[in-house]
Amino acid sequence: MTKAIFFKELIKTRRVFWVSLLVAIIFAIYAIMCIRRVGTSHGVEHIWLIMLMKDQTFIDAIKYLPPVIGLAIGIAQMSPETQQKRLKLTLHLPYPQNKLIFTMICAGMVQCIFIFLIQAFIIGIYYYGVVTPEMASHVMLTTLPWYIAGLNAYLFTSAICLEGTWRRRIILSLIAIGVISVYYMQSVPQAYNGMIFGAVIFTILLILLSLYSVNRFKEGLID
Repeated sequence: MTKAIFFKELIKTRRVFWVSLLVAIIFAIYAIMCIRRVGTSHGVEHIWLIMLMKDQTFIDAIKYLPPVIGLAIGIAQMSPETQQKRLKLTLHLPYPQNKLIFTMICAGMVQCIFIFLIQAFIIGIYYYGVVTPEMASHVMLTTLPWYIAGLNAYLFTSAICLEGTWRRRIILSLIAIGVISVYYMQSVPQAYNGMIFGAVIFTILLILLSLYSVNRFKEGLID
């Protein structure tokens, strides 16, 4: 049953997944082209100089894409459950409720993580080929908070879609905006290294938010 539910969720979001993956790859290629343009016109040494002296990473093009992808996958996956009245039917499956929702959330997170890994792999492969491993790691660590923000966006979107009352949806939306904006308050590369562990723990705990929303829905707390 777990595998059936997992693959059902993958099928539900397949179109948004492939579009998101394509967009992520295009943005990664665009970021690489920006770096190549600097290298072609001024030499690779100039890239090193800018990265060392000005804390520039040349990958701002992908900065806000992860939350957009998380939002898109969350809406595609969870909005039909409430808008098309599927959630009640889903909850009547002969399967533990919390395990069911957890499996659904995992399916969405796997898709987000896969897209983020592909994009990071493309950028990382190029960087490790033109700069030192330390500088390449510096760039990839800078992207990590953006990808965590993408997972946060997915989890908040899922909880909002599964929530039954508009008042709480608005409150959750405002909280989501506040939380995700935290990941973009500092523009200095690797500024968030000290909070990565805490951000990962917080992201895991956000799964409970969707479980809580579904429990409220099952109790009849809907508009």
